This record gives sequence, C-alpha cells and structure tokens, in this order.
Amino acid sequence: MRRTLLRVITFFRRGRAEQDLDRELVAHVALLVDEYQRRGMTPDEARLEARRALGSVAHAKDLHRDARSFIWLDDLRQDLRHALRSLRRTPGFTTVAVLTLALGIGANTAIFSVVNAVLLRPLPYPHADRLVRLVATVPAQTPGGAPRRGIVRMSAAELEQLRVHVRSFANVGTSNWDLMNLRGRDPRLQGAVVSAELFQMLGARPLIGRLLTASDEAPGAAPAIVLSYGAWRQHFGGDPGILGKTATFDAVLGPPVRTDYSIVGVMPDSFQFPDRRTQVWRSPRLAPVAGGRGVPTGPVLARLADGVALPAAAAEVSALVREIRDGQRDNATTRYELVREQDEIVNSVKPALLVLTVAVGFVLLLACVNVANLLLARAAARQREFVIRGALGAGRGRLVRQLLTESVTLAVVGGVAGTILAIGGVRLLRSLATTISRLDLGNQLSFPRIDETGVDLWVLTFSIGTSVAAGVLFGLAPALRHARSDTTAALRDGGHATVSGFGLARRVSLRSALVVAEIGIAMVLLAGGSLLIRSFARLSGVDAGYDAANVLTFQVAVPADRYPPARLKAFAEELVARLRSVPGVERAAYANQLPMVSLINSFPLRAVPFQELPGRPPEPPPAGTPDIRLVSRDYLKVMGIRLIAGRDFGDEDGPSRPRVLLINQALARRDFAGRNPVGETVYVGRYPEPWQIVGIVGDVRQFGLNLEPQPQFFADLRQWSNDGLVFPAGAYYAARTTGDPVSLVPRVRSIIRQLEPEATLFYVAPMEQVVASTISRPRLYAVLLGIFAAVGVGLAVIGVYGVMAYAVAQRTREIGIRVALGAPRAQVVALVVRQSAVLTVIGIVIGLSGAAMLSRYLESLLFGVTPLDPATFALAAMVFMVAALGAAYGPTRRATRVNPLVALRTE
Repeated sequence: MRRTLLRVITFFRRGRAEQDLDRELVAHVALLVDEYQRRGMTPDEARLEARRALGSVAHAKDLHRDARSFIWLDDLRQDLRHALRSLRRTPGFTTVAVLTLALGIGANTAIFSVVNAVLLRPLPYPHADRLVRLVATVPAQTPGGAPRRGIVRMSAAELEQLRVHVRSFANVGTSNWDLMNLRGRDPRLQGAVVSAELFQMLGARPLIGRLLTASDEAPGAAPAIVLSYGAWRQHFGGDPGILGKTATFDAVLGPPVRTDYSIVGVMPDSFQFPDRRTQVWRSPRLAPVAGGRGVPTGPVLARLADGVALPAAAAEVSALVREIRDGQRDNATTRYELVREQDEIVNSVKPALLVLTVAVGFVLLLACVNVANLLLARAAARQREFVIRGALGAGRGRLVRQLLTESVTLAVVGGVAGTILAIGGVRLLRSLATTISRLDLGNQLSFPRIDETGVDLWVLTFSIGTSVAAGVLFGLAPALRHARSDTTAALRDGGHATVSGFGLARRVSLRSALVVAEIGIAMVLLAGGSLLIRSFARLSGVDAGYDAANVLTFQVAVPADRYPPARLKAFAEELVARLRSVPGVERAAYANQLPMVSLINSFPLRAVPFQELPGRPPEPPPAGTPDIRLVSRDYLKVMGIRLIAGRDFGDEDGPSRPRVLLINQALARRDFAGRNPVGETVYVGRYPEPWQIVGIVGDVRQFGLNLEPQPQFFADLRQWSNDGLVFPAGAYYAARTTGDPVSLVPRVRSIIRQLEPEATLFYVAPMEQVVASTISRPRLYAVLLGIFAAVGVGLAVIGVYGVMAYAVAQRTREIGIRVALGAPRAQVVALVVRQSAVLTVIGIVIGLSGAAMLSRYLESLLFGVTPLDPATFALAAMVFMVAALGAAYGPTRRATRVNPLVALRTE
C-alpha cells in the first residue's frame, strides 16, 4: 500500500520527481568518482570508470521511473499528449469530426434525458414500484374491431369490499380529477378528489398542517381542503397562518355549488399527484349507501403488500371484482388487470420514446461511421509515419493503442460539445412538448413528466459513457486496418496508395462498406421521418367539420350561489348579445361544450317515448348513445359547421315553440339509413316531450382530429328545460372575428365586468390554438424524427462525398494517364459516378429493407398513412439518390479537370 501510494504521489509530482532523480544520479556518480580516486585513479580516469560502472543514464532513468510509477499510466499520459498535438496540427479534420460527434452524442443525450425522466426515473413516492392501477379490457363488440381498455371506476361500496377481502393490497384508495373556481382570485384551479387513505399510500407529509383523514369524508363533516405549495404561494401569498382559514370555491363539474372549505394543510413543493398541475385536494362527499353500489367515486389506486408479486395480486383482484360486478354488462368477458402506476402514466408516450431512442442511436452510429471514414483516410495519409515509428521499435499493439487513444480523445471532446448542445436540445424538447395546460382538453395533450427533464448526473454519466464507447467504436476500423498493414509494401510504395480501377477494390473496400452502411441507416431514418411527416400533414389537413380560423373562445367564472342554470343562461344570452355589437365581431354564441373539449354528455334518441311500466324492465337504450351539444342560436355559423339538409335554428325556435334538433351525418347514417330523417319525431332520453329533426349538419371531429366523428345531435338551449345538465363544466363562449381574435380580449373583459363585477375571464384562446394543441404530440414526433432524418441524410451524403473525394485523390495519376492517352472526359465522369451510384443503390436497397421491417413499430403513431406506404418509400429513395449524386458532383468535376502533366508530376 505504501509503494502504491508513493507511485500515485510521484505521478502527480512528476516535475519534482525528475529533479530528485537527476540530483540522485549526480550524487551517485560523485560517490563513485571519490571511491575510484581513493583507489589511486586520476580524476579523469575515475569519472570515466564511474560512467562505465553506472551504464546508460537514460536506461537507468527509465528503470527508476518504472519502479516509482505506473507504467500504463505514463504511457497513457504520453498517448494523450501525442493525441492532442496530432489533433491540434489538423484543425480542419478535428473540427469536422468534433461537430459530427457533437450532433450524434448531443441528440442521444437530449433524448436520454427525456427517457430517463419519463420512463426510467421512479415516481417521487416511497416504493413507487408497488403502486398499481386497476384496469379493464373489454373485447371488441364487432368483428375486426379493437378491444376497449380503460381505468376501472368503483363506487364507495365496491371499494370497501376491496379493502376488506383483498389480502394483496396494503392500501386502497381512489382519486379523480376535479375543476374548481376560487372566488376572488385566479378562477380555474385543477384539483383532485382523493380518499384519505391515498396520502398514506403515497407516503405524503404536509409542509404545514395536516392531511385529509377519514373523518373528512363522513356525512356532515366540515369541508376540508389541502393546498399545493404553488397554490399557497400564488393565491394566498405564502401566509404561514393560513391553517384554519376559509376559502370559497365554486364547483365547476356538475351542479354549480358554492362551498366554503377550511384549509387544513399545505403540501411541500416536491409533492405532485396526479401531476404537477394539481393545486388542491379535497375529500369525496360520500352519503351512506344502502343496498346498492352507490355513485362511482373514481379510479382505483392501490399499493401492493410487502412480498406480494404483481401476477398473484392481479389474479386475486380479478376474481373478486368479477364477483362484485356479477350480472353487469360485459363483466363475464372483461379482463381485469393490475398495471404499475408509472407504466400507466407513460403508456401513451412509451412507444414514441422507444422509436426516438432507436432513431438517435442510428444518428450516433452514422456519426461514428463518418468519423471512422475520416480516420481511415487520415490513417492512410499517416501510413509512412506509422511505418517509421514501427521501424524505430514501436510494436503494433502500441500503435493501435495510440490510434484508439486519439479516437477516444476526439470522442470525449465531441461529447463535451454534444452535452452543451444537449442542454439546448432539452429546452427545445420541453418547449415543443409544452401545450395548453387545460384539463378539459384531456390529459392526452400533455407530455407526462416532461417538466422533470434535465441534464443531471445520470445524463452526464450517459454522455461520458456514450463518448467513450463511440470513440472505441469508430477508432477500431483504422486501428485494426493498420494492425494488418504490410510495412514492407508501404515503404516500397513510398507512402502512396495505389489502387486499380474504380470498383470496390481491396484498399477501399472497408471505406465503401462503411458508406453503404451509412446510406442504409440514413434511409431507415429518412423513411421513418417521411412517414411521420406525411402522417402529421394528413392529420393537420383533415377536415374537422368546422372552421377554427378567427374564432375566439373563452369561459367566464361567475358566483355559483347567485347564478343557477336559468340565470346563467340569461347571463350568457346578454353577454353574446353585447359581443355581437363589438366592432370586429361577426357573430357570437355559447354552448355546453366546444370541439376538442373532452367531456362527454350523451343522451339516447328513441323513436318512441321511454316508458317504465310496473312489472316490466326499462326499455334498454339503443347501442352507441349519441353525444349531445346544447348550443345557442348562431352557434353553427360561428363555428363554421356546414348545414347539409333542412334548416338551422332560427328566431321561431323559442322556449314555447315545438322542440327541434339537428343531427349530424354519422347519426343519420347509423339510425336513419335509407331514408331522410328531416321531419321525423324522436324522443330524448327519459323525457316524454317529442322533438322534431329539422336539419342535418356535417360531421364534427369532436374529441380529436385523429378520431372519427361520432353520432351527435344539437339542441337549442332556449328549448332545453333540464337545468341540471345544461353546463357540466360551465358555459363555453365563441366569437367569430374579422381580424386577430386575441385583440378583442380587453373589450370582452370589460363587457364581462360590466355585467358582473365578480366575474372572471379565463381559458382564453383562439380556436386555432386549441386545435393545434391537440396535435402537439404528433407534431413533436414528426419534428424530432424529421430532424434526425435530415441529420442522418446529411452525414451519409458527407460520407459519400468523402469516399469519392478520397478515391479521386488516390487515382490522380491513373486519371492523368487515362486523359493523356485520349480518354474522353465523359468516360472519366462515368467512372466516378458509377462507383457513387453502385454504393448508393446498394445502401438504398439495404435501407429500404430495414425500413420495411422497422416501420411497423411506427404504426401506432401514424394517421392516414400505412407503415409500408409505397409513395413515401419511393420518394425517400429518390431524394436520397439525388442527394448522393449531388455529393459525387464535386469529386467528379475535380476529376474532369485533372491536368495530365500535373497528375504525373505529383509522383
């Protein structure tokens, strides 16, 4: 241990150790001189004999250095110094190689930061791997249809049976999302309705105060609420005395109810559930359940007991749930499963992240192949240097190690540059993945856990490891080629490479094979990127059934206790009437929901009234209950929804007039096939009043551009008498303008304050922005894979250019002789282009084959395009062929301008 410690100290004090060694050798020589003089020698004879006795000073120093230090560490230091000097002498080569590697390593580091945060990093709860969700898969109802999968929602009574009978669970709870308006402040808050056991399950600890308890769920208990750290700081100024104070919230979902909640606790900033957008948590208001299953309380979240495996728990829970729900529709064929909470959260983005991970891996592989080609060309130019070093005593292993050291050094420098690029790439990813944060538009818009993405210690470790691995990978080709080189032939040729012909000759076969591999990999990227770009173009250009241009949308929060549904409709009518008089507003309307809002409100349409006679079961509703839209007059015109047949709602359709409604084409095709539904009478839900169909409107893609239009009908709000179901999430307003919709926001806010001083405007957004937010994920995937494909094609084209330029340079003498002997320039061009075309065609064929095998993994990300779309593949091949031939243009032009005398003089 002492010897090892001295070696480490000596390595870091090398200068002083060398001085000590010189002094020690001088002293040793002086002692020998004195000894020989005592024996009778003259001073000159004594110094000569001392030198002879000591031997070679350099050899003595080498032996001493080997004894006092680590030999391999000294060799590594020397190799590093030589590598840095060598790279500094060729700034052009070093710059190109570093930038190439920086692109590959930076892209991989940026994507890994997302993969690490989203897929690999556990949820921020103790033993998060034991948190599970209960999900159900219902078989397809029609031949060839897809099975339906969803989270299981259970009532309080069903949940209690799980708590009592399931031994595999340590805790069971429910959570459901909620929307609440905070009176007097920023109105719309995203909340969660959670059972008290859920906080215990998540290992939560409040920053101040307490958590929700079972007593807060009891009937008659005072309403209690827990604030997030952000809500506490933003809306209550971080008041440390907030506990026990009252905050007034208006319910958004369901009947408009004003409730005074007692603030009982504040959570730390690190706590987030179900996601970071959640600002408040409250208990469900449960009523005693007698003899029934009760009202559904929400999805089931549980923690597995210690020592219980997931498959065993799933088998136990599946059997119990099937027993609890005995007799319910589809229960016998439904498959109940337990999935880990983290897997469920990232389930929608996991396939895309895996595709992007493979894509950036291909980009890094392309960068390595390109740099390997550069190193091969550089090694060929340095062949005489290596031959001389070998002749002076350097073994092949030592030279190979030197080449690998240079490549790893180059990769580390590229890795540092790539990490800097990755920091900017992560910011770009987060900006591309960020969209409108609105729960009413659905959780599918947001990219889960994207806010946790960053360049941390794990990402830096990945970047360093990738750099070293890349350096070894692209450094092997020139190192192994040099290890097999013929030293005698190299000296005989004088360092010049001679190759016969422009075919895949022996001396360029390795570089040509690398270029073919580059082209194949780049073709896979180009085909995949083209598929996603075409898919996004199809999705962006799909007919949504409405015109989103120049439409301003918003909602208004009003005091719930003073605005029951009837008065809220009167407020909405007055607001749209005033909006119509604002300059720049063509029309204004309101509805219970707008397109892209993910809330579903459905009612069955029947040809006869619903009847429930004694001793006779209720008549079942028809399959596929249509979605209902309660709208004001002019709504169809404001939204640009086409009228196909019949008429629109008019002034004659008042509250005391016969009830009328409009249906869309999907509903007309399904329920009125072969006949004109205009003029027919139908009944809505359980209500006995007849409704007459007066028109057919075009299909609207209500819940997403990628989803087919669903059966839907429109009812006039003036004729809708069921006040409890008018606005399940508040009224939505829309105004069609002649110019920029956002410019009207101040005027709209002024009108609202005139009508109700306590009202607040929120969720303000042009309809075009709302629609764009629904396709933010496909846009992100298309942009990223398109960038990777462009980088891959660029690297492959550079590789083709490098091979052709090297081939022309190596055959300068041959070209000169051919031209001197009368070869036409067209023939010389054909020689160069033929090799480029052969390499490109082989690479394209290999790449298309690989793309055909891998494109099936893109199927879930595509819209309107098949994974083996012939047009996309043909276009990608054509683009690549043109790019490759363009890369060969420079060397070809140079080859045709070779002067025979100059070419021969270079020899």
